[in-house]
Amino acid sequence: MSEDIWNILFREFENFNRRMDDMLSGFEDLSAPDVKTYGYTMYRGPDGVAHVKEFGNIEGELGLPSADTVREPLTDVTREGDVVRVMAEVPGAKKEDIVLDATSDSVSISVDTPNKKYRKTVALPCEVDIGSAKAEYNNGILEVSFRSEDEKKSGRRIEVD
Repeated sequence: MSEDIWNILFREFENFNRRMDDMLSGFEDLSAPDVKTYGYTMYRGPDGVAHVKEFGNIEGELGLPSADTVREPLTDVTREGDVVRVMAEVPGAKKEDIVLDATSDSVSISVDTPNKKYRKTVALPCEVDIGSAKAEYNNGILEVSFRSEDEKKSGRRIEVD
């Protein structure tokens, strides 16, 4: 008598689960104690009601980080032609609280208020003209742009004797 298709299917799932457990058992806890994670998932259920589920390892009211937690803002660096742009998310900060320090190859972003603390240094893809820096802040998004230094350095051909 042939075996029931459902028994075969469930046995295969059990084998798969066992193999996954064996593979993952060798991994140690990869979460470092000083790394803080917080997020949420929003979805609409079949009943049409919106649901919010929080996740992460930050404890406190609604899982939100406390005011003294220094956060690293999400950043993006792009280069379009001779313009280098750094975009950073610093929600809740005020324009006057943002401190920017730049070198020819990096930008440091810092916010230190009683309610919000952000800190990050971003490497730039090329050397930039610091004097050309322009910064704008709107709706929690900081945009800093620079003109890149001329990549064509003057040089000359050297003849070999």
